[in-house]
Amino acid sequence: MYNINDTIVALSSGASPSLSKIIRISGPKVFEVLKTVAPCVKTKKRQIVPARVNITEDFAVRMYIYLFCSPESYTGDDLVEVHLSACEDVVKDILAKLFSFGCRLAEPGEFTYRAYVNGKMDLSQAEAVAQLIQSSNQYQLCAAQKLLGGSLEKKVCQIHQEILGLLSLTEAALDFSTEEIDTEEEKGAETAKKICDSLNELLTGSITFEQIVDAPSAIIIGSANAGKSSLANALIGTQRSITSEHNGTTRDVLEHWLKLDKCDCVLFDCAGLTAAPADIISVLANAATAKAIKDAAVIIFCADAAKQDYSSDLEVLKGLDKKPSIYTATKCDLLNAEESAQKLNTLKGTFGCDFIVSSSKSLLGVEELKALIQQNIINQTSDTTEAADKTALTERHRTVIAGTIENVQLAGEEFIKNSQETAAMFLRSALQNLESFEAEHIDEAILERIFSHFCIGK
Repeated sequence: MYNINDTIVALSSGASPSLSKIIRISGPKVFEVLKTVAPCVKTKKRQIVPARVNITEDFAVRMYIYLFCSPESYTGDDLVEVHLSACEDVVKDILAKLFSFGCRLAEPGEFTYRAYVNGKMDLSQAEAVAQLIQSSNQYQLCAAQKLLGGSLEKKVCQIHQEILGLLSLTEAALDFSTEEIDTEEEKGAETAKKICDSLNELLTGSITFEQIVDAPSAIIIGSANAGKSSLANALIGTQRSITSEHNGTTRDVLEHWLKLDKCDCVLFDCAGLTAAPADIISVLANAATAKAIKDAAVIIFCADAAKQDYSSDLEVLKGLDKKPSIYTATKCDLLNAEESAQKLNTLKGTFGCDFIVSSSKSLLGVEELKALIQQNIINQTSDTTEAADKTALTERHRTVIAGTIENVQLAGEEFIKNSQETAAMFLRSALQNLESFEAEHIDEAILERIFSHFCIGK
C-alpha cells in the first residue's frame, strides 16, 4: 500500500490562496535531507529553528523549521514542518529541491497512515482525522473530535470486557461442571441482553458520518407568489433569488448554501407548485420540484398570510408524496399582531397544523425557522436531540457493531436453551467482531479505502 521506509514530503497547508504555507516532511532521512537544504539545523532535537534558504543564487526565503524527533511526532517517525510565507512558485521550487534529495511526494493520508502503523493512534482515530478534514461546520467537527478523542474506543473496550467476562464464566462452568460457578441460564441470558442494549445504544446514540459528510438539503415549497424566494433570501442573508410581485418569477430549482450553527445545509428555492399545470413550463417546473422534494431532509411549506382563499394551497399539499416538516405563514409584516394571531388560527383550522409567522422584510421568524431546520436535520442524523455531543460512526463501525449484536443475541438464546457450549461459541464470535475495530492485521483493501479519503499532506 505505502512504502513506510521512504522519506515523504507534501504541502500540508492545502491549496489555499494564503501566502502562509506548511511543508511537511517525514521519514528515516528527514534530518539528512534537512542538513542539505538548511545547514543551520545543527542538532537533532525538538526545536524551532529560524532559517534562510537560498532558492536561487540571488533569492532566499525566510522560514521557521519545526523539528519533531521520533517517536515524539505525529507520525512516530522523524518529522519536520517548514513554515513560510511564499507564493506557489517558491513552494514548488522548495519541493523540487526536496525531491532531488530523495524525498517523494506523499500519497493521500500517508502521514496519518504512518501514525497508525507506528501506534500513535488507533484506526478509529485515524478515521476521525479524515472526518475532521472533511468537516464543514461545528456539528461535523464536534462529532469527529469525539471520535478522535477516543470516545468510541473507551465504549467498545468496556463492552469487550463485559463479553469477555460472560464468556469466561461460561467456559469455566463448562470446564468445571462439578463446581458451583454462578452462570445460571437466566443470568447468562440477562447479561447478554444488557450487552446488546449497550451496543444498540452505541448505534442509536451516534451520528452516521457518511450522512453528515454529504450536506443535507432543505426545500422551500408552496403555491406561486407565496414568498418562497424572498424567504430563501432572508434565510441565507443575501439577495440570491430574483423576486417580484408577479406569479412565476422562479421557474427552476435554485440552490443556495444555508449556514447554521451546527449543521449547514443546501437550501432549494423552487418554482410555485400548481395542482393542474397549464403549460409545459409549469409541468417541467413541478417535476423538478418533486425531484428536489424527494431528496430533501426538510420540507418548508409557505402559505401567504395576506391571502383569503387557500384552496389552491390545499390542492398542492394533497399532491405531495412527503409531508412538510415545517409550515410558515409568510408576509406577516402586512398584518398587525392581532391579525397575525387570527391568521394563525385560520391556517391551523384550514391545514390542520401549526404555522410559524415569518417575514422576509422584517426578518420576523427567520431565526426560529433556522433553528427548526437545524433541529429537523439533527433528528434525522441521530436518534437523540443532543446529537452534537455524540460520536461519529463510519459505515465500517456500524457493520462491526451490528455483527456483534447478532452474535450476542444468539448467545442469549442459547443460554435460555441451556446450551452453554453453543452460547460460548457465539460469544467468541462476538469478541472477534469487536476486535476487528482495531485488529492487528486489517485487510489492506479496507485500509486503502479508509486512507484514500484523506487529502495529500495529512
